Amino acid sequence: MKNNKMSLRLKLVAVAAIAFSFTFSSCNKALETPEPIKTPELNSGASQSIGSKIESDANYSIYLAAVKRVPGMLDKLKDKNNIFTAFIPDNAGFQASGIPSAAVINAMPVQTVGAIVQYSLLPGQQHSSGEFESFPNTQYPTSLNIPLPPGALPVPLQMSIFPRKTSAGFYANNIPVKTADERYTNGTIHKMAALVAPPSQLLSDAIAANDDLVYFRNAIQYADAGATGTSSLAYLLGYPVMNMTVFAPSNGAFQQLIYGLAYSYFISLGFSPAEADGNATALASDPNVFFIPGFSTLASPATVKGILAYHFLASQATGYQPMQRVFSNNFSATPSFYPTLVNGSVSAHPGVLVAPTFTGPMVSSLKVTGMGTFPPGGAPYSGTAANATSLDQNCVNGVYYVIDRILLPQ
Repeated sequence: MKNNKMSLRLKLVAVAAIAFSFTFSSCNKALETPEPIKTPELNSGASQSIGSKIESDANYSIYLAAVKRVPGMLDKLKDKNNIFTAFIPDNAGFQASGIPSAAVINAMPVQTVGAIVQYSLLPGQQHSSGEFESFPNTQYPTSLNIPLPPGALPVPLQMSIFPRKTSAGFYANNIPVKTADERYTNGTIHKMAALVAPPSQLLSDAIAANDDLVYFRNAIQYADAGATGTSSLAYLLGYPVMNMTVFAPSNGAFQQLIYGLAYSYFISLGFSPAEADGNATALASDPNVFFIPGFSTLASPATVKGILAYHFLASQATGYQPMQRVFSNNFSATPSFYPTLVNGSVSAHPGVLVAPTFTGPMVSSLKVTGMGTFPPGGAPYSGTAANATSLDQNCVNGVYYVIDRILLPQ
């Protein structure tokens, strides 16, 4: 009997071991290979990728030449897994921009050609024209990196393009779109009427290179006395990640203002009109007048800074910070007021009155008037408007206009 019990116990252990072995081996059985998830087709019915389109369509031969000079770019534009929104000029668009052939593209520096191609592409996203209706425009990062100053941390920052659709047309920056919403297997092409050239300079550098803005630069230096960081206008103009709109008065505009201030001052001291005129003319003709001892008697640094602040547009949404890049075609065709940095301290101020003149989809002239109605409900200002003598000077950190009169806030 004892042996029978022992035998039964061994059998039970053996059965349990077999059961455990079966369970263990079942749990470790290779999993079945799952079926791959199929990515939905981006644009149903499309038969070509963006890359295949520009490769097969002779009307894009100049852009194709540019793409081929960027290693691997054509393959990326052909890959259906690489989605793009592309603002691409056809050959006619390049020719309208002074680039008549692929031979000219092939003679350009590789870095320049690469910037042209990268700035035309929004990576990883498809956007239709109907998504770009916000004022002043919609900011989207392109494939082009912002060049950082020496010593800056190597943090990649993408240069932005600014599409906008209005009743006057559809634009990227200030360039009209000729044909919108062409759909392909990996994105959308918005065919441009001309090349949307990437900016290459900061506002500070572009203004420093403009011989008609010597007084403007000196006025900023004078007004910034003691200011540092973001309280300094010069700092903001040289800060790569800003997004500003600046109405920069010309040399002649400052000469008018300085002459008026000086003439009144000399008359108040008892000078004859002829003497006042001669002295005021001499002061106004010197671009370094801001640094002449005693100039603060005519206008203190704070006064000049208040005047300059009125030449920088500001966004109410950001607490009246200078973070709003407005191209001429973004302004309403109906003369309208736009806030400036002055609104940061006087929120009720009407801002500046801007009146563009459209010729077709393009702005042919722009007038800017200071003061407006201030205080609210007062008589509208009816003085001479400033004319923009240079439109849409696009820079890495903003856009500037040269105007022929000083804008006064009150």
